Amino acid sequence: MPGWNLTAVGWFLLAAFIIIATSNAVNLTDGLDGLAAGSATFCFGVLAIIGYWQFRHFEIYRLHAALDLGLVAVALVGASLGFLWWNAAPARIFMGDTGSLAVGTGLGALCLLMNLDLLLVIIGGIFVAETASVILQVLSFRLFGRRIFRMTPFHIHFELRGWPETTVIIRFWIMAGLLAMLGLGIFYGDFLKIAKVV
Repeated sequence: MPGWNLTAVGWFLLAAFIIIATSNAVNLTDGLDGLAAGSATFCFGVLAIIGYWQFRHFEIYRLHAALDLGLVAVALVGASLGFLWWNAAPARIFMGDTGSLAVGTGLGALCLLMNLDLLLVIIGGIFVAETASVILQVLSFRLFGRRIFRMTPFHIHFELRGWPETTVIIRFWIMAGLLAMLGLGIFYGDFLKIAKVV
């Protein structure tokens, strides 16, 4: 990670935390037809663009495997879209824990290998929000005996408030897309700063 001097043990612990957190975050999001796969598609799409950009600007990023990682991201976009074709509401196939944990692991691993550890929080912001809703709900109930949401992860909260399932899914996809694009914008802004373009 640029600017951080981690020991081998420190990097291993950070990597383990990121992969465990990301895989579980995607797993929590996988509660409605197409929600996790559609949201992940935006994340992997942005990582594909970033991978290509890092490849084209090797002198800045010094990432030898950038193009390969970008191609892995492209493959994951294709896999997510192919799965989404049959998982869109009403779903005919389901991801389950095995699929959602693998998607999250892929997302976390790509961000680690592309040195995007901190940017992962924004690119995968919808997954962070879903996980945060669960953490806040548990803390609030244990500390104050009150719930913040009707049920968590908070996509269920909106369903319980009367939103149709497809409305929740599409609005969450919109948020996932906007957060992924924000992450891409931050990455590009950082590039302009490093390259001394502005």
